[in-house]
Amino acid sequence: MSSNEVKRRAVPKFTSFAPATPAPKADPEKRSSTLRGSSRDREKKEDRERRHRRRDYDRDRHKDDSDSERERERERGRDTDRHQARQHDRHHSRHHDRDRHHRRRSASPASQFKELHKPSSTSQNTDLFYFDKSEDALIFRYGGNERSKIPSYRRFGAGKLIGSPGYLSVSFQDSKEVFTIRGPGEGRGNGSVFGDKTLMAWARAKGAKVKHIKPGVGGENGESAAEDGDFISLEPPRKRQRADRSPAPEDGDKTPDYRSIYGKAKSEDEDSDGDETLSDPESENKVGSHLSDMSTANKRSLELHRQVKNSPQDTKAWLELIGLQDTLFMEHQLEGQVIIGDQVKALAELKLSLYEEALPHALDISLKETLLNGMMREGEKVWDPKQLAKRWEEITKSNSDSFLLWVSRLNYELSQVATFTYDELKTFMVTKLQILHRTLATASSEKNVVMLCSQLIYVFVRLTCYLRDSGYIELAVAAWQATLELNFCRPRNASNFQSAIEDFSDFWESEVPRIGEGNAKGWRHSVEDVGAMTDPPEAIPREPSGPPQARDPFEAWASLERREAAKARMPARTLDEGTDDDPFRIVMFSDIKDLVLWIPSQMLPQVQLQLVDAFLIFCRLPNTAKSSALKDPFIAPRGQAFESLLDQIGRHDILNSVEIERKPPLFGQQGGNMALSQELLFSGQDWFQYLGQWASLSIDADGDVRPPWVLETLHYLVLTYGIEQLAEYYLALAWLSEPLGAKKVAKGLLRRYSSNTRLYNAYAMIEFANGNIGIAEKVLLSATSQSSPDSQLLWNTWVWMHLNAGNMQRALLRLLSSVDITLDVEKGLPVSPALLLKARAHFSTKRDYSLSSHQTEPALQYAESLALLDYLSRAENSSGSTKYSSQGNITSALANIQSFTTELSSLGHQTLHERLLQIGARLLYHHADHGPYKPSTLRQYLHEFLRLFPHNTLFLSLLAWAEQSTLRINDPVRSIVRESLSSARDKDTSSSEDSHTPVPIPTYRFAIEYELLSGAGLRPVGAATIHSTKAAFEAAVSDPSACRYNVDIWIGYIRFLTQVYFHALSVSYGASATAGTRERGIKKADAQAASTLKALKDVFYRAVAACPWSKKLYMAAFSAGSTAEPGEPGVGGGSALVKALSSGELRAVFGTMVAKGLRVHVDFEGFERKWREKEEDEKRVVREKEKVEKEEKEVLERRARLERQRRWDLEDSLHRNHHMGPDRGERGGGRYEKYNDRERSREWDRRREGGREGGDR
Repeated sequence: MSSNEVKRRAVPKFTSFAPATPAPKADPEKRSSTLRGSSRDREKKEDRERRHRRRDYDRDRHKDDSDSERERERERGRDTDRHQARQHDRHHSRHHDRDRHHRRRSASPASQFKELHKPSSTSQNTDLFYFDKSEDALIFRYGGNERSKIPSYRRFGAGKLIGSPGYLSVSFQDSKEVFTIRGPGEGRGNGSVFGDKTLMAWARAKGAKVKHIKPGVGGENGESAAEDGDFISLEPPRKRQRADRSPAPEDGDKTPDYRSIYGKAKSEDEDSDGDETLSDPESENKVGSHLSDMSTANKRSLELHRQVKNSPQDTKAWLELIGLQDTLFMEHQLEGQVIIGDQVKALAELKLSLYEEALPHALDISLKETLLNGMMREGEKVWDPKQLAKRWEEITKSNSDSFLLWVSRLNYELSQVATFTYDELKTFMVTKLQILHRTLATASSEKNVVMLCSQLIYVFVRLTCYLRDSGYIELAVAAWQATLELNFCRPRNASNFQSAIEDFSDFWESEVPRIGEGNAKGWRHSVEDVGAMTDPPEAIPREPSGPPQARDPFEAWASLERREAAKARMPARTLDEGTDDDPFRIVMFSDIKDLVLWIPSQMLPQVQLQLVDAFLIFCRLPNTAKSSALKDPFIAPRGQAFESLLDQIGRHDILNSVEIERKPPLFGQQGGNMALSQELLFSGQDWFQYLGQWASLSIDADGDVRPPWVLETLHYLVLTYGIEQLAEYYLALAWLSEPLGAKKVAKGLLRRYSSNTRLYNAYAMIEFANGNIGIAEKVLLSATSQSSPDSQLLWNTWVWMHLNAGNMQRALLRLLSSVDITLDVEKGLPVSPALLLKARAHFSTKRDYSLSSHQTEPALQYAESLALLDYLSRAENSSGSTKYSSQGNITSALANIQSFTTELSSLGHQTLHERLLQIGARLLYHHADHGPYKPSTLRQYLHEFLRLFPHNTLFLSLLAWAEQSTLRINDPVRSIVRESLSSARDKDTSSSEDSHTPVPIPTYRFAIEYELLSGAGLRPVGAATIHSTKAAFEAAVSDPSACRYNVDIWIGYIRFLTQVYFHALSVSYGASATAGTRERGIKKADAQAASTLKALKDVFYRAVAACPWSKKLYMAAFSAGSTAEPGEPGVGGGSALVKALSSGELRAVFGTMVAKGLRVHVDFEGFERKWREKEEDEKRVVREKEKVEKEEKEVLERRARLERQRRWDLEDSLHRNHHMGPDRGERGGGRYEKYNDRERSREWDRRREGGREGGDR
């Protein structure tokens, strides 16, 4: 065969096996001329296309090298085909054309294809195409053609069919192509792509740019457009010009010289950019509309990207950009959708890359610490445990002075259940405490000293809370006793820490009463007055306790363990009984020597309130002021309302008969997020309570300190040491613990601080709450007669007393009497307009003057008086009558408050601002509770308050109360709570100091409480809202910065699932109306109980993994809790968990407690052995008793049988003697007598046989 001949491959002919006809040979000269002619035509056309492609040259600059190489090879083949029209062999295949290393210089395959397959009259005789009229039977067998014989191809248009409206398409099912019909909105083939919102959102997320084409206006562009018609190519150019092969510009492509008067010569890239950016006004409007479509987060992201690119050292911009990623990611999620699984990991990897990119440019030390902390937080979601532990070790070692990183490392180590041990973490915190003590001793700057003192206090409260939760509560209490004695009761000459510690050891080992105990005088008194030193307290005898009433050994052990732990809530003395079995009960000074805290004397007045707040945190009490403890899951105070709702569910104490509209708000707010004021401390039952029922919850609580010790400690700090700022708090706790005994405490405080107006006001509020209205008014009358800067507080309290009593006129007169003391309130005369104007001017002037003088408390008091005046004075009706009702003008009062809050907000008084809004909320509730009101007005103001303070639980509770009577598909309270939970993340986008702001724990707690109230709290447990309650719990424990490491939330979750389980069991064993309904209800309840038990077990293990230091969580697996009897459905979840966990799993839980080093009072193995022995003994006694009883019963039965036999024999003999008498005629002798004798004989025989059978039985 010659070189001009091409060997053709035979096409499969199925059943036709006729040999292929040889192809006719082509004429070389004719073919060469044809190729040269077509080459010239193609050259002209490609020259025109090249001029168009030059403008779009920059579109292909991001292609990879392989694509560029292939394009250059193709273009090189076309150039060769234009200038060399020689014939090529047909046997060159497409595979050889693509091979860039072995391909020969040949003509374009496309030109060969067009030339060789040109239509002709003899085309029907070619062997390229043929007819096969025979069918292939294998098609029916395999359902299609042989795919190996079909060349690979790809359909254009993603399976769309030409001529169809877009609803017909071809898709793949496994390996087969099938025709499908798309429904409306499915895919991207139905209509314009710009109508597909999902696709456009995806394009915006990918950063797609809007490209505008500049219309040609003659010249070069015009000629090109004229030549190509109406077609404008939007595809990127196929050819990428190389620097060494750039073609010389032609006449139409001349560019200005670098010395031209038209300016500096521009490259083709710049010309291309100019063509894209320069446009007519219509195009500019399109660009503006595109930018306006972008979200605020996207715009801010572009700005931050540009900013960090230009200034990499701007760490604040990096932090803001990293914090913005959450918002950008959530924009592509559905509303309310939570990111889980791979999405969380992907987002963490994205933020991790930004952290690593920003770290090398960080110059500020504090900002660098923030970057490192955020990087490690995101690394926990991506790295494996070994890598994470190694990175933590490296970072803390290289940044040993960073307190922020140390706290994060501590939180990380506490949450690692695999590596956690009690001794290691205790040593970790004690070492930091000692380092801070040494650093404080050498610090010179006052600012550094204050900062180090704050860090010392935080480490100390973390350490003592850790000891308390691990079960070593007596050691934690002893550490606080020593710390309070060293700092508040130190002798006057004690200035050196080392020498003071040596002297204090003698005081501790003497075992005299310490702070918080009865007859305690303090360390200073024992040093300065040695002769008056008190004797050690008397030995405490062992408390008698009976055996636990439980049938299960695990529940019995848990009951005994809790009983022993309750006895060990205070350090024991050497002479106390019961300390031989438990040596940890006695705390020696060597045990607490490294745990105590020492504050320098010159710094103690500045940080004493911080130390007192730390003590309250340790006692699980709210702080005296808002602090970061509400956002710290390791030390946050617990919520009293949360506890009470779960208690109601546990006892099934649900008021189904009470209307929801009549339910008052949930006033118990211990641990709530609100601004502290006297109205919250001494409110009684008609307003929110800051402390709640603390004493009743803590008296028998597992792992809590004893309330009497707390009260005695505060009593010493307030009265002996003289911390006056703590007096109101101490009086409130004393009143909650013993309402009738608060009078004695108040008088003692007033003798100590006789000029404290706030104490008089607090005492009056206590008497009013106790029902002693006359005594309360006498106290206020006595206090208002004295001149004091805070006297307006007394008048406001007096006005509120009249308002609560429903006397509007007396309330107004009492308020005006604060301006005009000659006004007689008892007469009840009408109020003159002049007096009203005088009072309004007086309150307004005093308010503004106090604020300008930075006297915030008087300013707040006068602002409240002005609001009360507007509410009371404008309560007259339209006729001008002075008849007062129980309601005033709420609109005018709240308008006054809002006008002043605007000024407070501008001045930065956030706490004062929040307190004033709480006063407005109290006025709103009073107005709504004492008559008709507009719900829209109530909701409007509460929404405004929540906009300013989204995490205030007082406002959230009032909104829940206002919305409980409305029936809506979308619950507005849930929406507000959801926005409140996401407000911290939204704040991250505008915060440059820290990219992570934890959500306050009370907000999550309220979300759970609201679900309990609206669902399981007001209706039977197991209703449909049970799922929303579980979702609220899951949202809380899924947040690693808020509630994942909060023990109280986990305990509440376990208790809730436990009550759901018991409710399902009660339904399963209950009765229904019909048999069919009962059977279906039992099956459904059984399935729910099984799934709940499985979920309960899973939640328990998750809780232990998140909080492995908490003994309370481990104990939840064994029994019901401290407030329930063993074996009963209690509040701790133990009874259900005992059923969910096997005996091996329960032993593993106890083994984990021992392995981790937690405090265990009773050894389970020894207890179980004794329990089994006792159980066997009891069983043996029972068996012996049953045997004796059985033998006695047999003896009695034998005696009874013999007695019956003897009696029947005697009767038988008497009967026979009677029938065998000598003279029958004497007894009647007739036929009738004979018949009676015969029947009587039969009856005797039957009775005798019956007696024998009974005896045998």
